Amino acid sequence: MRMRHHFPTKLVYAITLAAFLVGAGSATAQDADDDPVSIGDSGAGYIDTAVIGNNVRFRYDAAYDSNKPNRGEFIWAWTPPSGNGPGRAESRVDYQRFSSYVEWAPNDDFSVFVDAPLVLSNPTINDNTAGFGDLEAGFKVALCREPNTLVTFQMKGYFPTGDEKSGMGTGHVSLEPGLLFLHRQDWVTFEGELRHWISIDGTPNDQANVTRYGLGASSNLAPIGLPKITPVVEVVGWSFLDGRVRYISAEGIDVREDSGGDTIVNLKIGSRYKLTECSDVYVGYGRALTGDRLYQDIFRLELRHKF
Repeated sequence: MRMRHHFPTKLVYAITLAAFLVGAGSATAQDADDDPVSIGDSGAGYIDTAVIGNNVRFRYDAAYDSNKPNRGEFIWAWTPPSGNGPGRAESRVDYQRFSSYVEWAPNDDFSVFVDAPLVLSNPTINDNTAGFGDLEAGFKVALCREPNTLVTFQMKGYFPTGDEKSGMGTGHVSLEPGLLFLHRQDWVTFEGELRHWISIDGTPNDQANVTRYGLGASSNLAPIGLPKITPVVEVVGWSFLDGRVRYISAEGIDVREDSGGDTIVNLKIGSRYKLTECSDVYVGYGRALTGDRLYQDIFRLELRHKF
């Protein structure tokens, strides 16, 4: 069942929280730090950061109620016989994802990265599975660098190292060019992304092209005596331009429909806690604001270390 009637109320909450962060920053304005933007300046928990630098990241996600996992072959491959995904259409999937990310930057304006995941999948109809997921790798290039602003081009590739029959991946290569930005304003940092996911050699007519976009704000609470805590609020969206989806409805009906035009918007809230000068931990929660969704709820725990 679509729940679009919840969208306005939740959007008001998101806007109110963002306005609070911005207003707090203006009320206690201080001179911006002239130091170059670094990994520690990024508070984002879900938006890909524009910051380029040597760092490692260990992340745990627990996502619940993915009701259309093979939508556009974005998470799962399409069902047989036309696709190589799990054998039966699905009504709900919960999953956990453990990932290890390494980024290496030979200079301030260029880096390469790789992200290796382990996935535990708990479907309702298909069997529970676990295994290595699809590998992610790519590079970043700084396009504009100012003392408090950074704009970065990112190219990310998704490679089918996971077993698509078990729901561990999509079964095809995808490329995702994107623009990322970060801007420090007083003690509030704004971050954003615009990325486009391009399926390559997936299931004809079922694979999709997906545009992803996000905007977030994090607040350094040092002026009020809390230098180690950085609250973060983000709004992230996905728009499916084409593709199809197959799923089992709440009434038990096997449904096939186009996914082109589906738009998903999530609100993400969380906080980073500084452990040392080089390490921090992020704890966050996300929830779908729209009836269309990749998942209803997601919890994230992340440890990040720069070197």
